[in-house]
Amino acid sequence: MAHQKPALAYGTAGVNAFTPEVLDAIFTTLEKHNVKELDTARGYVSSEEILGKAGAASRFTISTKGPSWRPHAMGKQKMIDGMSTSLKELVTDKVDIYYLHAPDPETPIEETLSAISQLYSEGKFKRVRSKPDSQKLSTLANCCFVQFGLSNYKTADVQKIYDIQSAAGAVLPTVFQGNYNAVARHIESDLFPLLRKLKISFYAYSPIAGGFLVKTSATIRANEDTGRFGPKARTGKMYTTMYGKESLLGALDEWGNIANDAGISKAALAYRWITYHSALKKEYGDGIIIGASKVSQLEETLKVIEDGPLDSKIAERVDQIWKKVEQEAPLDNYNSYAAHI
Repeated sequence: MAHQKPALAYGTAGVNAFTPEVLDAIFTTLEKHNVKELDTARGYVSSEEILGKAGAASRFTISTKGPSWRPHAMGKQKMIDGMSTSLKELVTDKVDIYYLHAPDPETPIEETLSAISQLYSEGKFKRVRSKPDSQKLSTLANCCFVQFGLSNYKTADVQKIYDIQSAAGAVLPTVFQGNYNAVARHIESDLFPLLRKLKISFYAYSPIAGGFLVKTSATIRANEDTGRFGPKARTGKMYTTMYGKESLLGALDEWGNIANDAGISKAALAYRWITYHSALKKEYGDGIIIGASKVSQLEETLKVIEDGPLDSKIAERVDQIWKKVEQEAPLDNYNSYAAHI
């Protein structure tokens, strides 16, 4: 059943490819469509610095992620220093959500969480969206509007982190950012029930599966893609590892057929499905992180989302695709790839 659309945020991992003029046009387009949030990370090359120089914090709320994706990246001092650098580069004194970007097996989670508690007490990140009244928040100084986020953690780890913070009377995680799209839905049966129980909202990254859902199986099989799945792309190996399985490539052909029958683009099918027919719900504070490498692409994405729900029969066919790919579908960028290299 379709529902009201979740919040939208713009992912800024690729802004280092934009001129200042293009970035300003991106911002103007977002404002025109009432998109008020930007998502970035220490690991997004030059993103925070570029956003700072563009004055993004005066136009949008900004969420960022701490150091991660390499061993020992999430020690206490590195997390504190990482936040200091983020604030300096973003030219702001606070951010909306501060995420743990991914697990760091080499650093005890208790050490990382001690950094989060210290940053929270110093008022370094703030909560700007309403949350259920039942949410338990610490009474540390300057903590009135705090959001602590998690990303790419497994369900058991989310529970562990929540329990550690709860026992300490420290700031609780209130948002989770994870990989979610029509061909990556494992979290619906595992993670989502826990998030709902703990009053943690969910922000979906990769709503078009890193671009997979707009490609053809022939291009990927022939290793001829010139984008993220291509042999020259920094992300090529990751995305082909995650989505290059035979069942998913077969489903990609059916995906194109469904889009053709619906009379819409493959991207529109993906965005409208996740916005109106997925497990995301506005009332839980859920959101979708969209991306675009061109102003025209961003405009088109926002317009197709505004077109509303899909025909129910089209949505049912999308659900059937999941049944075909479930056994080989990826979980997320960390657990399905980075954790194994």
